[in-house]
Amino acid sequence: MKIADIVYDVFEILNQLEDDRDIDELWLLSKINSYRAIAIQDEYKTTREINPIWLQRVRKFAFKRVNAADDSNVTNGSITIGKYSLPSVIGLPDDQGINRVAGSSAIRTLDFIDFNTMMLKAELEDVEPGYGYYSKIQNDIYCWPFLLEGSAVVIAENPFDIPEINTGDLAAKEPSVLDNYPIDAANAQKIILEILTKEFQINMKSISDITNDSQSQLKLLTSNVPT
Repeated sequence: MKIADIVYDVFEILNQLEDDRDIDELWLLSKINSYRAIAIQDEYKTTREINPIWLQRVRKFAFKRVNAADDSNVTNGSITIGKYSLPSVIGLPDDQGINRVAGSSAIRTLDFIDFNTMMLKAELEDVEPGYGYYSKIQNDIYCWPFLLEGSAVVIAENPFDIPEINTGDLAAKEPSVLDNYPIDAANAQKIILEILTKEFQINMKSISDITNDSQSQLKLLTSNVPT
C-alpha cells in the first residue's frame, strides 16, 4: 500500500467530476494522515488488537543521559536515566501508540511501567540482569538502567516522520509518497471516501457511479462502494 495510490484515487474522482479546484498536495497528505489516525482509533476500539500493518520501526537511536538537573520529571538528584523524544504517535488506550521499545548492549529486554514506578525501581536498584524498564511522558520515552542506544516500534501520527530503511545497507532514506504506507486496503478506501465526502462534499451516489464506470482507472476504490 502506497499513499500515492490514495492520492491518485482522490484526484481521479475529482477529475471524473470535472472538479478543477486547486488542491495543495501537502494539505491532502495531512488529511490522509488525520483520517488514518481516526480509522486506526476506531478499529482498535472495536477489536482491541493492533494490526501489524500500522506499525513502523524507529531504528537505532541514541538515548540522552538525563538527571534532575536536566529534566524536571526526574526528581531524585542521584538517579541518571535515558531519554529520547519520539515522533508523535497516535493516541490509543494503554499507550499502544508506542508498541514496544528495545535496548541494546547487555540489556535486551525493556518492560513498560509507569514513570513513578520506574523511578522507584531506580532508587532501589531493583532490576534483574538482562532486563530494564521504559516509561513514556507524551512523546518522550525514558529508560532505566541507562542505555546508549535503543529502537522502538510505533504507530506514528505522520508515517513520513519515520524514515524507511534501505535493506541493503540499513541506511535511512528520505520519505516518499512511493514508500509503503502503514494502512490496510479496506481502511485506505474509507480514507478516500471520508476525504471526498467530508472535505469536498461529494455525495456517495456520484462516487459510486464513477467507480462502476471506471474501476480499472482507480487504484483502490472498487465498484462495491455503497451509495
